[in-house]
Formats: sequence, C-alpha cells, structure tokens
Amino acid sequence: MRRTAAEAEETRRSIIATARASFTSRGYAATSTTDLVESINLTRGALYHHFADKEALFETVFMELVQELDDAVTGAATAAASKGVRAAIVAGALACIEFMDRVDYRQIVVVDGPAVLGLDRWHQIDGAAGLHSMEQALELLAAEGQLEVPVSAALVRAQFGALTELSLGHARGELTTADAIGAFELVLDRLGPNASLPARSSTARSSTKRKTAVQ
Repeated sequence: MRRTAAEAEETRRSIIATARASFTSRGYAATSTTDLVESINLTRGALYHHFADKEALFETVFMELVQELDDAVTGAATAAASKGVRAAIVAGALACIEFMDRVDYRQIVVVDGPAVLGLDRWHQIDGAAGLHSMEQALELLAAEGQLEVPVSAALVRAQFGALTELSLGHARGELTTADAIGAFELVLDRLGPNASLPARSSTARSSTKRKTAVQ
C-alpha cells in the first residue's frame, strides 16, 4: 500500500530523531544504520529511501542543530530589541553561549562534524547563518553610530570567531557564563567610538623610546 506524504514525513522525522539521539550518546562512528532501523522497526530500504547513506543522515541532523542555534540567537535578540541594538546583540550572544553548551551540539557539530563532513563543508554550513547574523548585528550598530570602524568581512569574522571560541571555552568548562559574555561585551565595546584604547605595554613603550633615540 502506498504511503501518504504525511506518513513518509513522519517516518523521516522518526529516523532523524533516532539518529540524533544515537549520534549524541554514541558518536558518529559507533552509530550503525542497522541499529537505527531496528530501533524504529524499519527496513534498510526505507532508510535509504530518505537518506543516501549515514553521512547524508548525519548532515541533516547537523544542519538542524545549526538552524536551532540560529533560531535561539535570533529569538533572544528579538526579545531584547526594545532595549536597544547593543542589548539585543548581547542577548543573542548569551543565547549562543548557552546553546553551545548542549551535549547534542557539542558532540555532533563540534566533535564529529569536521571529521564527518570535512572542514570546508562543516564551515560552509556552520558559518553561513552565524556570519550572516553577526554581519546584520554590526551593520545595525554602525547605523546607530556605535561603531568606530567600518563593517567588513574581516571584522565580521573576527567578532564571530571571538563569540565561537568563548562559547566553546564555556562548553569545555574553562569559562563561566559571566566570563564568556563579559569578554564578548568587552570586545564589542572596543569597537565603539567612545572606547578607550588599552595602554601600551612597557615593552612597546621601551621599543618606541629606543626608536626615538636612534633617530
């Protein structure tokens, strides 16, 4: 008997949910398609009707997690928008830090993602939404006169990279939530028109004095 589109989609969602749970708890390498189909009472043919292979299934789960992260960040930023652009950006960053602490995200996206998908594909998926959101945030800051420097591809990547590393440091237990979001705010504020530049180190001052003396 032919299955309806709704039934086919229900099967697909069941496969994804089961695979996600297994990828999270066991990792990609230890997850077998045999275990997956047996756990949800499917034939192998039914699995391959929806996904070409295990890697294709993994990529689908990976993409869903990345989208969920972006939705969490966007939702938090939108909720805080009435407090101003900077507050919205900080709220989104905090949501990112907290989301990346999730076990499923860390195992699937951070641990297994680069090895399974390859670095280029991994970055293409993982960075697409995040870089776009960060660019939009910086453009809004610039429009309000809260940026001293122009928005550029390099600046977007620098700010996104800082947030990503702070989030990973938090997920590894190396940083508290307060430390991570505080550092992000510090970096963000350094881009503003009223930010004071950090004092030069004694080494830098000594170097300048030596150059002056030689001249």
